[in-house]
Formats: sequence, structure tokens, C-alpha cells
Amino acid sequence: MSAVLAAVTVLTCAGCGAAPSGQTGTVPSGTEPSGTGSSDERPEVFSQDEYLLYQNVFYADYGKEADGKKVEKEGVLASIYDAYNGKMRYYVWGYYDQTKCCDWQWEIVPQDAGSLPPVGSLVVASGTFASSEDALDGYWITDASVKVKTEYRGPTAERDMRSLSCTLERVQMLNVIYRKESFEGARFLAYGRIASSGSLEDPYYDNSWEIDMIWDGEVPAIGTLVEVSGTIRDGKLAVESINEM
Repeated sequence: MSAVLAAVTVLTCAGCGAAPSGQTGTVPSGTEPSGTGSSDERPEVFSQDEYLLYQNVFYADYGKEADGKKVEKEGVLASIYDAYNGKMRYYVWGYYDQTKCCDWQWEIVPQDAGSLPPVGSLVVASGTFASSEDALDGYWITDASVKVKTEYRGPTAERDMRSLSCTLERVQMLNVIYRKESFEGARFLAYGRIASSGSLEDPYYDNSWEIDMIWDGEVPAIGTLVEVSGTIRDGKLAVESINEM
């Protein structure tokens, strides 16, 4: 794994203190699906318990204790293309709380990637938590069955970064910037803050990532949180629409 990608998990706890046990929001973690629906709105998952567990696994060496155990995770389905290793990676993820600056994400190895619902869907993934050198951060959930709770039916794109946590979007953006040939011509959705009249940056953190934008229209004020869409060209975002969030 490259040094660029290996460092990404550090971002997750930036600016966040110790997370108390408990959870907030309308979607609890670790519950059974209660029927499949669909929505044009992207679901949001909030779990302080899941965030605390995530921190313990990756920062307090708890991963060794959990290795080999059966787990079940409820969250938003996401995918990133890892151009460094030439493979698609899948995740279920959520936020610590409604500030949305702190997040957690578990990499999964689905039993059948071809039958997964659209990214952005609310799912429950069940499998075995396992250590692996092939996992991006050293652990993943293998042989994962994925049950759909709410199938996302809204706008999407080949590289749908609107369905990614802040941390996962950072990983994907660094791939786009440093392995640009793998993303040439891909349609994208993304979100972030206006960094300048010609660039977009991480939605919450300074000095995380910044990418050039090609855009002829009016640009919102610096610091405005926006959603952008268009085509990736030469490691840049050729933007066709900008909407304030």
C-alpha cells in the first residue's frame, strides 16, 4: 500500500475528541433490516458507538481482539477505485454525529460485488472481521453478505464521491490527483469547500486535499460547501454544475 493511502485513516480523528459510548440520529447501528425501500435522498447514519469501536480498532490495537469474529455493520454503501492496487474497494460507513466532520468506515469484501445495490444505499453487511495485508488499513470484513434496507435511487456517477465519507473522499481524490490516467473521462459527483476560483478542497479539514477545477461559470465565495458534478480530465475536475449545500 502506498504511503499516500496508508496515511488516510489519520484524518478520521482530526479535530475530534474522545467519543463517548452511545449513538445519535435516526438510523441505529447493527439492527436487522426491516424491509427494503428506495429513496432519492442519500441516507445518513450516526453512531457514536461505531465511531468509538473504529477508533479502538485502528488506534488502540483492539483489532487483534476482534480478528476472526463475526460482525454485522449497518451503514451507507460506498465504493472507491484504488488505482494504486488496480481494484475496487467497498465500504459501509457513517458519521460520529450531526456535525459530520468525524466518520467511521469498514472495508468489506462482498460475496458478490455484481449484485450490490447502488452506492449510497443503506445496507447491513455481515461477515468475518479479519486482518489482511490486502485491506487498505489492515482489516476488513470478509465473505460479506449485504442486505438492503433502503436502495438509493438518486443522481449518481461512475465515481460518486457524494456517497463517500469525508475520509473516503480524501482517498479517492488522492487517487484522482496522483493516478490521473486511471480516471480520465470518468463522470463524477463530489463535494467540498471552494478553495479558490479554480479549486476545491476537503469539506471540513484544511491542508487535506485540494484539486483543480475547470469551470467557466460563477464561483461561490471561498469556504462555501458545494456539490459539483462533471468529468475528470487530466487529474482535474471539469465541472458542469456547482450547487451550494
